[in-house]
Amino acid sequence: MDGATDPIGERGYEQLRRAAETHRSDLVLRLGAEIGLRPAEMTAVRLADITEFDGHRLLAVRESGEVVRETYLPDSVEHDMRKYANAAGAADDEPLFSVSARRLQMLVSEVADRAAETTPHLKDVSSRDLRWRFAASLLDDGVAPDVVCALGGWDRLDRLDPLLDEPDRETIVAAVGESGERAAPSGPQRPVDWVTAVSEALAVAATGEGIATTVCDHLTEGAGFEFAWLAERTGDGLTPHTTAEISETAVEQQIDTHIESVTGLLDVGEVRLVDDDSGSVALVPLVREDTISGVVGVAADGGLTDTERAVLSALGVQVGHAQIAAERKRLLLADTVTELEFHCADERTFTAGVSGALQCTVELSGVVPVAGQSLLYYLMVEGASADAILSYADEDDGVADARLLEEHSDGVLLEVVVTDTPALQLVESGGRVRSVTATDGVATIAVELPSEADIRPTVNAVTDAYPETSLAAKRETERPAETDTGFRDRLTDTLSDRQETVLQAAYHSGYFEWPRGSTAEELADSLDISSPTLHNHLRKAQQKVLTAFFDERPTEPRQPADN
Repeated sequence: MDGATDPIGERGYEQLRRAAETHRSDLVLRLGAEIGLRPAEMTAVRLADITEFDGHRLLAVRESGEVVRETYLPDSVEHDMRKYANAAGAADDEPLFSVSARRLQMLVSEVADRAAETTPHLKDVSSRDLRWRFAASLLDDGVAPDVVCALGGWDRLDRLDPLLDEPDRETIVAAVGESGERAAPSGPQRPVDWVTAVSEALAVAATGEGIATTVCDHLTEGAGFEFAWLAERTGDGLTPHTTAEISETAVEQQIDTHIESVTGLLDVGEVRLVDDDSGSVALVPLVREDTISGVVGVAADGGLTDTERAVLSALGVQVGHAQIAAERKRLLLADTVTELEFHCADERTFTAGVSGALQCTVELSGVVPVAGQSLLYYLMVEGASADAILSYADEDDGVADARLLEEHSDGVLLEVVVTDTPALQLVESGGRVRSVTATDGVATIAVELPSEADIRPTVNAVTDAYPETSLAAKRETERPAETDTGFRDRLTDTLSDRQETVLQAAYHSGYFEWPRGSTAEELADSLDISSPTLHNHLRKAQQKVLTAFFDERPTEPRQPADN
């Protein structure tokens, strides 16, 4: 690669370290930028977790008391850790830091503010930017992305996308087109050709049916596979949806024959090759964000090269993205939708739990789906103090982060990253959360789904995962026509998923208000991205919104705005 994007830079990092006024601040910087630790992981660091392997030192990284990974520990950082422990009087089996993760984040911000006095662009540096520097440095040194993910605790390779160059055709051909694994077929059967063709076709497929047909047809006609099929996930099994050059009955037999492999695929999410009397079949998971929504099966009697396996795996992710985009667009354009209302008394869910524990009322003012199986909630809470709510959130295993945005005489507005809620299941099923309210330990969740959607799998998924949740109401709702015709449609077509996510989060968190309700650093932390990446997506999204408003207005006359 030509060079990963380090948001801080070598000179910037030197400036930060010079601005650290205490040994603790400097060590926090090093643990983030050179070891790749998150603030919460730093609070659990102990000297006893240092081990030696083949002449090198490794640090066991803990989460909730359990070791979740090992990362490489440079000698100079180990020296600083032991020096700090000695000064602080910390025993080998005691944590080095006796403060919270939030306090460590604040230490980084304080150092950044001091460094910005001489280097202004460092003002918004956060603990997440330190981790981006860690990843960028390793990638620049030629460390494989999967190893970087393992060292830094990123669960998927696409977490590193902002740091990786987009490969051009020459790079792709050099990497896989001439690999020599076996003679490449001529014409469109080469992976570099047919995967490009499928990607272009998926970009214009507007429905789930169109996506499934596109994939199966291209795999058989363009890629040269003898047959292809797509099956949707239903509970713990699969139901055939679309086939090409194979009967649905034959697909059902293949699924039944390889049920153990299919079940394992839904849990693990990797391409698998299975054999039976009729030949070999490659099973490709369809990845929608962090869930497996289905499987594509293709004939693979000749086996798969590493290149073909990698390309099929990437195709599964592309199909998942296309399905999400199609469902969101269908939901946006639908004249009628199915509205489901759930009642949830499960205290594992933050809204229900906090309303019961603190005897308060909770109401959702905005929600943004973010990567990593989580939702960004913006909640208005009445009847409890901000300190009490944040303390409750700190102890809630289903909350990844929480912060106060505004405090009023009649309540508080908070931003909460939730990872354990029925709403997340509903969003992953293609729904749109319309409202969440909670009082006396019971949350009411209203969600919209396309009217033609089969709601039974969605309801079952929610009630199976949350037994104290029940479907309280189902109704068909007509949407009123929008006055500014086509405006939202154009934005849906032009904004990428990431741009839409960043723009919504910025809006709900008060980023556009004056004075700002949230800083760029806080917003980037909530979205688990670096500050430069946030600004990049936000600028592009704002440009597209303004272009849609000023340059692409509908041809019919607009009604004058109210003064």
